[in-house]
Amino acid sequence: MTSITPPPCPDCSTATERIDIEGEEVWRCSAPDCTRRTYATGDPDDDDCLPGYSETGEHGAVICFHGTGEIGVEATAELADQDVPTDRDDESDAAGPTPGGWEPQVHDVRVKDLAAALTGAWVWIYGDPEGWRYFTDAAYDPDHDTTVTITYSDGEVVKENPWPMARMVHADPETIPTASRPGPAGLVKR
Repeated sequence: MTSITPPPCPDCSTATERIDIEGEEVWRCSAPDCTRRTYATGDPDDDDCLPGYSETGEHGAVICFHGTGEIGVEATAELADQDVPTDRDDESDAAGPTPGGWEPQVHDVRVKDLAAALTGAWVWIYGDPEGWRYFTDAAYDPDHDTTVTITYSDGEVVKENPWPMARMVHADPETIPTASRPGPAGLVKR
């Protein structure tokens, strides 16, 4: 019998453990704070084909993940929105976490990735002195234009280079993030 040495995690280099997903051999990072999964083929593009999954967090909230282990922000937010009561009497300034304990998170993304957002979101493009701005649409078609066209909620349309990093939060346009780095968004009412 041959022994298989677990490959290292592509993100944090911790040893992985073998799991079966829909009949396929997949490797999952064994670090408690890393959710990365990989086919361990050596080609990172192969991992883009990993099937998505969901898990229940410690507070009972369902968190959706892309196959690689990255949080599926849109899908998770959509599930959380389904649990939000419509008759809130809370008049405080803090928007706070949604029911189930899930709070929108700040994620680092490339500007070109804004076009993948299914709905609007808060964005802060690195180097932009205006800080957090809510965008309603972003379009990127590298075959026809080399820039990302972003439409902000105030109607301003801006063309941006697709490669700089940005911070993004999927949250209600009536709230605004207070965080300045990845992690809980710290939303407050506008």
